[in-house]
Amino acid sequence: MEAVVIREMEIEDLPEVFSLGETYFTAEDWPSLYRTWDEYELVTMFAYDGETCLVAEENDRIVGFVLGTLIEKRRSAWTYGYLVWLCVQTEYRQTGVARRLVERLTELFIRDGARMMIVDTDAENDPAVAFFRKQGFGDEREHVFFSKNLTGHPKYRSKVARRSRRGKKVKKTRTVAARQALSNREGR
Repeated sequence: MEAVVIREMEIEDLPEVFSLGETYFTAEDWPSLYRTWDEYELVTMFAYDGETCLVAEENDRIVGFVLGTLIEKRRSAWTYGYLVWLCVQTEYRQTGVARRLVERLTELFIRDGARMMIVDTDAENDPAVAFFRKQGFGDEREHVFFSKNLTGHPKYRSKVARRSRRGKKVKKTRTVAARQALSNREGR
């Protein structure tokens, strides 16, 4: 697939990249992901880290992308390159497209002073884990991720109830205003 070109993402690519990400990064597939794929994530990454947002394109069609960012920690001499999102269409997997995206991102991180590159993925995502190992990533660390559903918490329920009462007041106010406007018209 040498016809696939790796290039910096452009603003015109955002809708196609977003759509591709929507296809693969779904809440159903990754319900506990601490990051969520949405338009704000993409636009923010593009706005602040445009040079490390790359696409793989073939025949004017985006077939993959990688989004990365540089992290500089206070009081540390280290700059980290963080591969945040990597996506390649199913039919382009096992063709070297993902490898080429990661290689180009690695070059950009090195150019920008990164001394280490990090990536994370779900431990159960065997294809991704195997891919990243093959790309030279190691020093794996277990990370425990907890979540807590707040909808049963009394403060959450209270907030929802207040919002609901406010909504009823607004509807009631609108209804009263509409009746007054109608009676004013009829009285003219």
